[in-house]
Amino acid sequence: MTFRTRRIREEKPKRAWKTLKKAGVGLRAGAGKLRTILPKKKKVSENKSPHSGQFWKKLTILVVSVCAVFLLLFGVAKALVSLRIVNLHSFLSVASSPLPADSDGYTNFLLLGRGDKDHDGVDLTDTMMIVSIDPNHTHSAVFLSIPRDLYILDSQKMGKGRINELYRDYKVYLMKTQHLKELDASKIALNELADELGRRLHMQIHHVVILNFSGFVQAVDALGGIDVTVPYDIVDTTYPGPDYSYETFSIKAGLAHLDGETALKYVRSRHTTSDFGRSARQQQVIKALGEKARALGIMSNPGKLLSLYGIFSKNVETTMTTGELLSAADAAQNLDQSRIVNMQLNDRNGLYSNLPEAGGFLYDPPRALFGGASILLPVSIPENPVTWKQIECFARLIFRDRSIYLEHPTIQVSNAGGKPGIAGKLSAELTRYGLIPAAVGNAPDKKPRLDSSVVPGNDQSKDVAQFFATLLKLPLAPPPPQASGTGSSITIILGKNFLYSPIQDLLPAPQ
Repeated sequence: MTFRTRRIREEKPKRAWKTLKKAGVGLRAGAGKLRTILPKKKKVSENKSPHSGQFWKKLTILVVSVCAVFLLLFGVAKALVSLRIVNLHSFLSVASSPLPADSDGYTNFLLLGRGDKDHDGVDLTDTMMIVSIDPNHTHSAVFLSIPRDLYILDSQKMGKGRINELYRDYKVYLMKTQHLKELDASKIALNELADELGRRLHMQIHHVVILNFSGFVQAVDALGGIDVTVPYDIVDTTYPGPDYSYETFSIKAGLAHLDGETALKYVRSRHTTSDFGRSARQQQVIKALGEKARALGIMSNPGKLLSLYGIFSKNVETTMTTGELLSAADAAQNLDQSRIVNMQLNDRNGLYSNLPEAGGFLYDPPRALFGGASILLPVSIPENPVTWKQIECFARLIFRDRSIYLEHPTIQVSNAGGKPGIAGKLSAELTRYGLIPAAVGNAPDKKPRLDSSVVPGNDQSKDVAQFFATLLKLPLAPPPPQASGTGSSITIILGKNFLYSPIQDLLPAPQ
């Protein structure tokens, strides 16, 4: 790994927040206590032993700050699932308060990583993920990464611009126009960002957790670094450096041990690949952090607990109450670390020369339309006006129908009399929604059929086949007589009567 620093010839324009700071609006990014954004509660005196009270107070602080913030933010299920400690579980059961949940029983979080005063781009939320946990039924978690360059054309309250700028700009706007303190403005801005995404995806986002870069660096170092397998060589000559400079960040493909600063560069670098490669690396680092926390046995290491508490008390904000934080820690213990769905929005839409990929619902419009800026917009059907309809359908499937994705079904699409190329067209559509066919082509018997159907490979895959039959508006056929074995294998037969429709037109309107 190498690092070089070079000066940029022209200093970047001053950002809006700096202008406001000169006008008297003080920004205190990353300062203060653990920021649970809630009204302060009055203290209640109790006739308890002072030593007993101090013990439980310290235990609560440690559990909240470490388990429910660090492990939730950087692993959600994957770290906490390993901490099956009876005493901890008993304590959480008594002290916690119920987590909010939607009609399906899922609790949804918006996880944000932002720049702070020591980094270029103060308060830009360059890392954005929606995480939905289901600790009671499927015992799973679903991650959806959102690229920072996704452009919002018409938000309800936050104006328009890249999605990673909305929190920062709205927070500054509130501080300037309503003379709010930074923490109060941050609370409103975080909730509004979550509400804006929730409206577009037709889902309720219950809570927000935001961590700045300094906290990330210190936390990785406190764990002694992490081990990752770098998937490809990275050579980024324009990584943001100090004092409006660039520096080169490079790392070779293969197994690497990353300290905090290197891990931050690894998850922030975007010029060798793209925002989408960066999102994949962020999810990779989340897994590595959870595995390292488990390997260290954090809950039995008081020194690590105190070190992490000190880090996160200065670098984390959340909209959760203390009781909800405890519930999140308790709920995460019921998650299965093998039942995690990782998705990201990207521009691999298959409409041009590239092949479609899961989450490929974005495209880059001509820069001239946006003042030369490189942005991303949702692919819309029809093209105008621009809508989030396909993205909303994608979110609905991966979050609400997660059990299908957890099954990892083997899907075959067979053209048995349909129009030439129709199997490939349907396959591309399913791929964009993360339901990737394993085989696509003509039916092996070469005999044209009139009717279309979905055929389960065996009795065990009937439920999965029923899902696809319902989704595609096709009849469900019985499994072949010779069907045997296990697994979720299905065949989608496209006959002469098959009429292709995009999935956005097949799903019912959201409630």
